[in-house]
Amino acid sequence: MSTATPTDARSLPRVREDAEFVPEEELAGAPNVQVDGARLEGTVLSLSHWPGSGTPGALRADTSALIVERYLAAAPEGPEVGVVTTNHYDEDGLLAIWLLMERPPAGSPERRLAVAAAEAGDFGTWTDPWAPRVAIALMAMAERATTPFPEVGRILARAGGTDPAGRLHRAILPRVGGLLRDPGRHRLLWATEWSRVEADAALLDAGAATIEERRDADLAIVRAPRPLHRMAVHPRTRRMRVMTVTPEGVLGVAHRYETWVDYVSRPLSPRIDLGPLARRLQGLERGPGRWVWEGAEVIMARLYPAGGRGRPAPSSLAPELVADELARAVAEARAG
Repeated sequence: MSTATPTDARSLPRVREDAEFVPEEELAGAPNVQVDGARLEGTVLSLSHWPGSGTPGALRADTSALIVERYLAAAPEGPEVGVVTTNHYDEDGLLAIWLLMERPPAGSPERRLAVAAAEAGDFGTWTDPWAPRVAIALMAMAERATTPFPEVGRILARAGGTDPAGRLHRAILPRVGGLLRDPGRHRLLWATEWSRVEADAALLDAGAATIEERRDADLAIVRAPRPLHRMAVHPRTRRMRVMTVTPEGVLGVAHRYETWVDYVSRPLSPRIDLGPLARRLQGLERGPGRWVWEGAEVIMARLYPAGGRGRPAPSSLAPELVADELARAVAEARAG
């Protein structure tokens, strides 16, 4: 099979209807379709929003689940491939693989909800309130403290220091369809975290928490009595940097996941190296913390003052000053 990037249905590899999911560590170089990850040895088709993944241009989309939906709509006619894989467990990847292997009809409720839940899981954005609940449930299925499946509990207990992502996919993929068809029946998996989302949204609705936008820094400043769930914040702002400020003086800037992936639905301001800004802020800081920049390559990179064990510490700096310095750093980067 050709590893060249396909451009039309005639050359686009066709995933067999009886395709098998195979964990990355079991591939042994076999021809594979990589979903929501980086290309591997033997990858003949990438259906991934990861940067540099080589997904065909006509299929590119913000989430891997939406890429798969576009792939299915393209009616590929190229060489067959019977192995699907990924390199990690998360909502978008799991739902993308489920769509690719189960192929619910276009326009079906399950297909629409799968795509919406993938966006909610990766980016924290949603309009259908069932989408974040499905995303929350999918992660709870794979957590030792919350999974209702003994098989998953055994996988996690035996994982040791290894990543059990492949085994988790095998165990959970057969359960995805039932969740999408009747998410209300799975309330025990999403109710606790969803209650937090609703409570945080209520703070914003009541004005007890606020969001102020700084376009010059692509920044949303969230002032709240506690850090808010991203599923309460992200649907309310298009800014790609989020500063959280609490009454105790704890503040930090987090970059949203959209800025790490190959995001295509609208242009986003690129990430920049905030190391010099961290050093500048440290020179102004009079609190106990040391300003840390995690690096632009980190998936959800943060800039924050760290205290003991790397935990966020209170800062003596006003949020407005940090925002001004961030805007200055962005302007300097744009100027070259």
